[in-house]
Amino acid sequence: MDLSADIIVVGAGMAGATAASVLGRQGHRVMLVDPRPRCAPRLKAEKIAQDQARLLLQLDLLDLLVPHAGRVREVRAVYHGRVFKTLPLEQYGLPYGDMVNALRSRRPAAVTCRLGHGREIANSPEAQVVRLDGGEELTARLVVLACGVSQAIQTSLGLRRRTLQQDQCFVFGFTVTAANHQPFDFDAVTCYPTTVADRIDYLSLFRYPASMRANLFVFRSGDDPWIRRFLAAPVPTLDASLPWLKRVIGDYRLAGPVDSGAVDLYVTEGAPIPGVVTIGDAYESACPATGLGLNKVFTDVTALSECVPRWFATSGMGADKLEQFYKHPKKHALDEDAIQRARSERAAVLDHSLRWRIRRLVMYLERHLNSLRHG
Repeated sequence: MDLSADIIVVGAGMAGATAASVLGRQGHRVMLVDPRPRCAPRLKAEKIAQDQARLLLQLDLLDLLVPHAGRVREVRAVYHGRVFKTLPLEQYGLPYGDMVNALRSRRPAAVTCRLGHGREIANSPEAQVVRLDGGEELTARLVVLACGVSQAIQTSLGLRRRTLQQDQCFVFGFTVTAANHQPFDFDAVTCYPTTVADRIDYLSLFRYPASMRANLFVFRSGDDPWIRRFLAAPVPTLDASLPWLKRVIGDYRLAGPVDSGAVDLYVTEGAPIPGVVTIGDAYESACPATGLGLNKVFTDVTALSECVPRWFATSGMGADKLEQFYKHPKKHALDEDAIQRARSERAAVLDHSLRWRIRRLVMYLERHLNSLRHG
């Protein structure tokens, strides 16, 4: 069979664009399939943390993103209006769509883009056929599913999505400016509540390319009245929950709309199957409050880039080969850790058992004492 490419990547979000770039640099002919020529703005990972920057550096992709980002050199952690910890580090804030589009526009020559919606995959141990919505058929030795939360293709392949926690977390993203129109005097601030009454995990503010971005993580469902109140009046609602916020960052205003979305915690079951590997959110979601979403993406791509040369060294693409990816030590360990941390993050706010009440009390006390020492 005359193959369209060595590898077809279905979905050109962060996982797909990263995988295509790395595999293309290895010399594989990669076809990146997505229905849109550019990634539209969306509320997903908006900050590259220090450990994620190291992973990007190892993948030789960090330099593509840094010119588009706001740089963070220090984060202040705040409790009850007082700084209790200052961390020198290196982070980068930029919109998710800008990250993805930077990777797409600087893709290796071995990567070609094909506009289309992958509707169906006919897989086998030898060759894979991807059928697009217009009827076109593309063939490759390996298909990488990086289609995010979309389930249609997975379901057609016999893959099942198991929900671990519905409404795991609700996220708000919004841009703020100082009321006096002056620059903020900090690179990043993370604010922690003094009570779990409003089910807030934390508020993170960090530099964007030309502004200050805020991400607020709460453990509520999308139909919760508090969510509706926040969307209707974000500043008063936030000030009521964090009454000391203006004392920390100064008087502020919102610049633009509030983005928001609910996140379910899930894992895809049924893999491995011949000829198809599933990465990123297409395989397993991450609770955004843990900050591990990009870690999982870059670790998946790292594991895949180590597996593919071995797979291609011999004929066939059976399930026994692809199992090596899912059992890759770094990937497996991070997947397990991400689920555990997601459950712990949620329990720290919602669990009212004696164990968690004690843990919260200790945590609040430590933050209070550290703020006194810090100040």
